[in-house]
Amino acid sequence: MAENNNVATRLNHTKVTKKAAPKLSIEEFEGSLVVDEMQELINSCKIDLLEKLAPPPVAMEIMSDGKPITLFSKGNFSIVTGPAKSRKSFLISMLIAAAIKGSLQDMFYCPSNGVNILIDTEQSRYKSQQIAKRICELSENVSPSNFDIYSLRTLEPSQRLDLIERVLETTSNINFVAIDGIIDLEIDPILQADQAQKIILKLMKWSEIYNIHIVCVLHYNKTVATLLGHLGSFGHRKADAVIEVLKSKVDAGISEVKAIDCREKEFEPFAFSVDRMGLPYILEDYTFEKAAKGKQAALEPRAKAITANQLDTETHTEILTRVFNIQKEQGYSELFKNIKDTMEKEGKPIGDNRAKDFVTYYLNNESIIKVEAPKKKTVYVMAGQRILDF
Repeated sequence: MAENNNVATRLNHTKVTKKAAPKLSIEEFEGSLVVDEMQELINSCKIDLLEKLAPPPVAMEIMSDGKPITLFSKGNFSIVTGPAKSRKSFLISMLIAAAIKGSLQDMFYCPSNGVNILIDTEQSRYKSQQIAKRICELSENVSPSNFDIYSLRTLEPSQRLDLIERVLETTSNINFVAIDGIIDLEIDPILQADQAQKIILKLMKWSEIYNIHIVCVLHYNKTVATLLGHLGSFGHRKADAVIEVLKSKVDAGISEVKAIDCREKEFEPFAFSVDRMGLPYILEDYTFEKAAKGKQAALEPRAKAITANQLDTETHTEILTRVFNIQKEQGYSELFKNIKDTMEKEGKPIGDNRAKDFVTYYLNNESIIKVEAPKKKTVYVMAGQRILDF
């Protein structure tokens, strides 16, 4: 019995003398959490050399020397720049239209699908809507389901950043994003380096997290052909591509587009203009030639194509008959392309811009009738055909 009592005493003594876990102070506890969080961050940033990482998907391609090359890749952002009124927004309209439709004017190709977003920080709601209608006309879709546009002109800079972030968080399957006016996302990112850095970090974060490409518009300095201030400096270093839009010195109605810096292969320069309908189109009748002694490339016209005024009434009637034998009702893009193809078959080749001049000529003399209806695509019919009843 005495032996059992001794065993019990030893067991009780063991329980009493067992060391308790050390208690951490609040500072030590919070410090350990910070260390754990930092280690998690380090682990997330470390590259595993054995992990199979795929290259970034192509966001958009551009035809260059007859071959498609990568213009934009997902997970990156780019900048469209140039002086005021050089038609940068028209280039953005073409890029968004290509993303909506999948291609545009045999120049731009977008291999992926999803929602395409245009965010405008400068224009009024009315003007933003007009820009949206222009994009819809280019994409040949009156109300595309894969296109959203937002006007942020009335918001404070901090609200603009928060709104864009919220839109990206809540929109599923985003494909392509354009921000016309990144300078307005902070109060003064031109002179304030911290504000400029904040904007660029946001662009880098958004593009990678949501696996999208973001193309931004940023003006040149007024006196020097460089991107504006700190925002331009940071943006130029981090951008996937920097693209310049300038008015031609030969013809102010023409805008020249060239690559300033591209991480991918640089595309050959091209030019575009705006037709009487207010729609931008790629110029096929012009080519860039390098000037002597390193001068800036000049846009030289080729031999002049035939004009509508040079043809007689009988020839015009034959052209229209052949065009509308293809299809009785045609959209604007279908119409000028069919005119272009018909002229080529007639041995009188013309480019897109000349074909659009033919459309204007026929509209002015009422050989063609433009038919518009609410919530319907605008179509063109030959005079004398049955008037369409929508």
